[in-house]
Amino acid sequence: MSILKRKTTIGLVWSSIDKFSTLMIQFILGIVLARILMPEDYGLIGMIAIFLAISQSLVDSGFFTALVQKKNVNNNDYSTIFFFNIIVGFILYGILFIGSGFIGDFYETPVLVDIIKVIGINIIIVSTTIVHRAFLTTKIDFKTLAIINIVSALLGGIVGVYLAVNGYGVWTLVYQTIVRSLSIAILLWIFNQWKPSLIFDKESFKDLFGFGSKLMISGLLKIFFKNIYLIIIGKIYKAEELGYFTRATLFKQIPETLVTTILQSVTFPVLVKVIEEDSKVKNLLERSVKLTGFLLFPIITALIFYAKPIILVLITSKWLPTVILLQILSLEIIFHPLQYINLNFLNAKGRSDLFLKLELVKNVLTIVAILVTYKFGLIPLSIGYVLVSFLGFFINSYYTQKYIDYSGFDQLVDLLPYLLVSTVATGIGFFISEIFSSHLIQLITGVGISLGIYYVLSYMLKFKELIEIKNLITNKITIK
Repeated sequence: MSILKRKTTIGLVWSSIDKFSTLMIQFILGIVLARILMPEDYGLIGMIAIFLAISQSLVDSGFFTALVQKKNVNNNDYSTIFFFNIIVGFILYGILFIGSGFIGDFYETPVLVDIIKVIGINIIIVSTTIVHRAFLTTKIDFKTLAIINIVSALLGGIVGVYLAVNGYGVWTLVYQTIVRSLSIAILLWIFNQWKPSLIFDKESFKDLFGFGSKLMISGLLKIFFKNIYLIIIGKIYKAEELGYFTRATLFKQIPETLVTTILQSVTFPVLVKVIEEDSKVKNLLERSVKLTGFLLFPIITALIFYAKPIILVLITSKWLPTVILLQILSLEIIFHPLQYINLNFLNAKGRSDLFLKLELVKNVLTIVAILVTYKFGLIPLSIGYVLVSFLGFFINSYYTQKYIDYSGFDQLVDLLPYLLVSTVATGIGFFISEIFSSHLIQLITGVGISLGIYYVLSYMLKFKELIEIKNLITNKITIK
């Protein structure tokens, strides 16, 4: 194995460790905080999430990717973008500070004014980290990035738990966010060998902005439509109801992110190598789709069947309205990685030009779904959310079918065995668990039995994905 290939492989492992670890830390600490804080606390943060996300996207302006993609990137490039990011960070914070009153009036929630003024500081902090992260990414030093992210997630979580226990309410989430970002910024400065020089190179800026601005526009659209449900729910309904929706979304995002991470680190490098060989490409896509179904359907069916004991055991009865939302939104979990698989294929095929077009079509569908459902409550809104994702999958797979004979319908047919087996396994486990009165015992025994039955049935039906997962784990462990 060449030095570069080995370094890249190890980098992918550390990148996966980073994502898995930080996700698990956030999940566990999130459960602890959810048991202490109230749903409306999360709803208040959800109301302003889009303003923070858009501001951070504008600060980045696509420069992170531009720096990573550029060949022979130099100190002038890094320093120019570093100072530009900080200037933009201060400007955007000023705009948010001044506009906080308007945002509070829009939601008819005065407390948001002070929250925005404080949490907006996070934009300035993040602006100092973009170039450092790009530098480490260019050097394929994902180990340092992973350690920094994991340590910062722990520090932010510890501070958050302390504040929650001491009655800080929504301010717990505000200060937790700032502490985590500040920790990342400080650690990047300590462990990163690059330091800025007092330089602003106009030619370098024009070159990088020309590339990054296109990504920024696409990113802003994605952020807006990703958060549009939070805006609608926050405006029309109560902060408490937005909190329920946010919590259900957080639960479903965990398996989505984990499986997408596996697909990203394992399948894309292979896909690029065989992209001109249609038979091999189709085989790889089929394997990716089947692996996705094998991993996700047991989780999806578990979230649907055991939603009530999961909510009651993990975050208590005050979150009970989250149950039905979690059951509905869980249906959407499978389509996120499937869309990713099909988009990955187009990217490897060199058709990244289709990305923006596909996003625009899906954004129109999102608007239509919201207009049709928003008057009828959170449940119809959630159903519309799932339907948009379902249609988005078929839109993406339509272009896949134009290159290889593997349509969206074919992909769903490949998923059917895993859906049926997981439904049977989870259904039996759930039926048996109902004999217990304790929700905790129901959850432990039911999920345990369901997974056991799923494993046995998968072994009996000779699902190849069992072997692939064993090989994947073995390969990851043997890399040092």
